[in-house]
Amino acid sequence: MNDLVLEFLENVPENNKTSYQEMAEKAIMLGYKPKRDKTKSLCVSFISSKYKTTLLRFVIEKGPSFRLKFYATKDYSEIFDRSIKWIIEKFNYKYIGCYGCGRCKKNTPEGYSVVYDDGRKYFRCGFELIEIRDLNNNIKDEVLKLMENQTKYYEEKMKEEHPTTTST
Repeated sequence: MNDLVLEFLENVPENNKTSYQEMAEKAIMLGYKPKRDKTKSLCVSFISSKYKTTLLRFVIEKGPSFRLKFYATKDYSEIFDRSIKWIIEKFNYKYIGCYGCGRCKKNTPEGYSVVYDDGRKYFRCGFELIEIRDLNNNIKDEVLKLMENQTKYYEEKMKEEHPTTTST
Protein backbone atom coordinates (compact mmCIF):
# COMPACT_ATOMS: atom_id res chain seq x y z
CA MET A 1 0.00 0.00 0.00
CA ASN A 2 1.19 3.49 -0.85
CA ASP A 3 2.70 5.52 2.06
CA LEU A 4 0.39 8.46 1.38
CA VAL A 5 -2.67 6.22 1.57
CA LEU A 6 -1.35 4.64 4.77
CA GLU A 7 -0.93 8.12 6.28
CA PHE A 8 -4.54 8.90 5.40
CA LEU A 9 -5.76 5.59 6.85
CA GLU A 10 -4.08 6.43 10.18
CA ASN A 11 -6.67 9.22 10.50
CA VAL A 12 -9.69 7.05 9.72
CA PRO A 13 -11.77 5.38 12.45
CA GLU A 14 -11.45 1.60 12.61
CA ASN A 15 -15.04 1.00 11.47
CA ASN A 16 -14.32 2.74 8.10
CA LYS A 17 -10.65 1.88 7.58
CA THR A 18 -11.28 -1.24 5.50
CA SER A 19 -13.72 0.54 3.19
CA TYR A 20 -11.29 3.40 2.53
CA GLN A 21 -8.47 0.93 1.97
CA GLU A 22 -10.55 -1.05 -0.53
CA MET A 23 -11.47 2.14 -2.40
CA ALA A 24 -7.80 3.15 -2.57
CA GLU A 25 -6.76 -0.31 -3.75
CA LYS A 26 -9.47 -0.30 -6.44
CA ALA A 27 -8.46 3.16 -7.68
CA ILE A 28 -4.81 2.11 -7.86
CA MET A 29 -5.74 -1.13 -9.62
CA LEU A 30 -7.73 0.91 -12.16
CA GLY A 31 -4.61 2.99 -12.90
CA TYR A 32 -5.11 6.05 -10.69
CA LYS A 33 -2.12 7.21 -8.69
CA PRO A 34 -2.50 8.74 -5.22
CA LYS A 35 -1.18 12.29 -4.93
CA ARG A 36 -1.23 14.69 -1.98
CA ASP A 37 -3.23 17.84 -2.65
CA LYS A 38 -1.67 21.14 -1.67
CA THR A 39 -4.22 22.04 1.00
CA LYS A 40 -4.18 22.67 4.74
CA SER A 41 -6.13 19.49 5.39
CA LEU A 42 -4.90 16.04 4.44
CA CYS A 43 -6.25 15.33 0.96
CA VAL A 44 -5.28 12.45 -1.30
CA SER A 45 -6.44 12.55 -4.93
CA PHE A 46 -6.39 9.51 -7.19
CA ILE A 47 -5.40 10.83 -10.61
CA SER A 48 -4.99 9.14 -13.98
CA SER A 49 -2.45 10.58 -16.37
CA LYS A 50 -3.96 8.35 -19.06
CA TYR A 51 -7.44 9.85 -18.75
CA LYS A 52 -6.26 13.21 -17.36
CA THR A 53 -8.80 13.16 -14.57
CA THR A 54 -9.32 12.60 -10.86
CA LEU A 55 -11.65 9.75 -9.95
CA LEU A 56 -11.52 9.81 -6.17
CA ARG A 57 -10.37 12.13 -3.40
CA PHE A 58 -9.96 11.34 0.29
CA VAL A 59 -10.21 14.29 2.67
CA ILE A 60 -9.55 14.70 6.38
CA GLU A 61 -11.23 17.84 7.70
CA LYS A 62 -13.52 17.41 10.68
CA GLY A 63 -13.29 13.71 9.98
CA PRO A 64 -12.66 11.54 6.94
CA SER A 65 -14.79 11.92 3.85
CA PHE A 66 -14.43 11.11 0.21
CA ARG A 67 -15.38 12.63 -3.10
CA LEU A 68 -16.14 10.59 -6.17
CA LYS A 69 -16.76 11.03 -9.86
CA PHE A 70 -19.51 8.66 -11.02
CA TYR A 71 -21.58 10.38 -13.71
CA ALA A 72 -21.06 7.51 -16.17
CA THR A 73 -23.58 5.53 -14.13
CA LYS A 74 -27.13 6.82 -14.35
CA ASP A 75 -28.72 4.32 -11.96
CA TYR A 76 -27.34 4.53 -8.44
CA SER A 77 -28.75 4.31 -4.94
CA GLU A 78 -30.43 7.10 -3.01
CA ILE A 79 -27.34 8.10 -1.03
CA PHE A 80 -25.59 9.22 -4.24
CA ASP A 81 -28.65 11.14 -5.41
CA ARG A 82 -28.84 12.85 -2.00
CA SER A 83 -25.12 13.64 -2.20
CA ILE A 84 -25.54 15.42 -5.53
CA LYS A 85 -28.48 17.41 -4.17
CA TRP A 86 -26.55 18.23 -0.99
CA ILE A 87 -23.60 19.67 -2.94
CA ILE A 88 -25.92 21.69 -5.18
CA GLU A 89 -27.68 23.09 -2.11
CA LYS A 90 -24.41 23.63 -0.23
CA PHE A 91 -23.43 26.22 -2.83
CA ASN A 92 -26.98 27.66 -2.97
CA TYR A 93 -27.59 26.42 -6.54
CA LYS A 94 -24.67 28.53 -7.76
CA TYR A 95 -22.62 25.85 -9.52
CA ILE A 96 -25.20 24.16 -11.70
CA GLY A 97 -25.49 23.72 -15.43
CA CYS A 98 -22.79 23.18 -17.99
CA TYR A 99 -19.69 25.32 -17.46
CA GLY A 100 -18.96 25.40 -21.20
CA CYS A 101 -15.42 24.11 -20.70
CA GLY A 102 -15.43 22.03 -23.91
CA ARG A 103 -14.87 18.65 -22.26
CA CYS A 104 -18.29 17.34 -23.28
CA LYS A 105 -18.53 15.89 -26.77
CA LYS A 106 -21.42 15.63 -29.23
CA ASN A 107 -23.56 18.14 -27.35
CA THR A 108 -24.05 15.59 -24.58
CA PRO A 109 -23.26 17.11 -21.20
CA GLU A 110 -21.18 14.90 -18.95
CA GLY A 111 -22.42 15.22 -15.43
CA TYR A 112 -25.10 14.58 -12.88
CA SER A 113 -28.80 15.20 -13.45
CA VAL A 114 -31.12 15.26 -10.46
CA VAL A 115 -34.83 15.77 -10.09
CA TYR A 116 -36.37 16.98 -6.85
CA ASP A 117 -39.72 15.73 -5.58
CA ASP A 118 -41.34 19.02 -6.64
CA GLY A 119 -40.15 18.52 -10.25
CA ARG A 120 -37.17 20.89 -10.26
CA LYS A 121 -34.32 19.56 -12.39
CA TYR A 122 -30.66 20.46 -12.06
CA PHE A 123 -27.43 19.50 -13.76
CA ARG A 124 -24.03 19.47 -12.02
CA CYS A 125 -20.91 19.40 -14.17
CA GLY A 126 -19.14 16.03 -14.22
CA PHE A 127 -15.75 17.70 -13.88
CA GLU A 128 -16.61 18.13 -10.20
CA LEU A 129 -16.27 15.33 -7.68
CA ILE A 130 -19.29 14.70 -5.48
CA GLU A 131 -18.76 14.49 -1.73
CA ILE A 132 -20.22 11.35 -0.20
CA ARG A 133 -20.68 12.10 3.48
CA ASP A 134 -22.03 8.77 4.69
CA LEU A 135 -19.66 5.89 4.11
CA ASN A 136 -21.00 2.62 5.35
CA ASN A 137 -20.43 -0.97 4.37
CA ASN A 138 -23.76 -1.04 2.55
CA ILE A 139 -22.50 1.36 -0.13
CA LYS A 140 -18.83 0.29 -0.34
CA ASP A 141 -19.48 -2.31 -3.05
CA GLU A 142 -21.53 0.20 -5.02
CA VAL A 143 -18.72 2.76 -4.75
CA LEU A 144 -16.27 0.21 -6.16
CA LYS A 145 -18.66 -0.56 -9.03
CA LEU A 146 -19.18 3.15 -9.75
CA MET A 147 -15.39 3.57 -9.94
CA GLU A 148 -15.16 0.70 -12.43
CA ASN A 149 -17.99 2.09 -14.55
CA GLN A 150 -16.48 5.58 -14.63
CA THR A 151 -13.12 4.17 -15.72
CA LYS A 152 -14.77 2.05 -18.43
CA TYR A 153 -16.50 5.21 -19.61
CA TYR A 154 -13.15 7.02 -19.88
CA GLU A 155 -11.68 4.05 -21.75
CA GLU A 156 -14.54 4.00 -24.26
CA LYS A 157 -14.37 7.75 -24.70
CA MET A 158 -10.64 7.51 -25.36
CA LYS A 159 -11.25 4.82 -28.01
CA GLU A 160 -13.84 7.05 -29.71
CA GLU A 161 -11.57 10.07 -29.70
CA HIS A 162 -8.45 8.17 -30.79
CA PRO A 163 -9.54 5.13 -32.81
CA THR A 164 -6.82 2.70 -33.69
CA THR A 165 -6.16 2.61 -37.40
CA THR A 166 -5.00 -0.51 -39.10
CA SER A 167 -3.61 -0.72 -42.58
CA THR A 168 -4.60 -3.53 -44.95
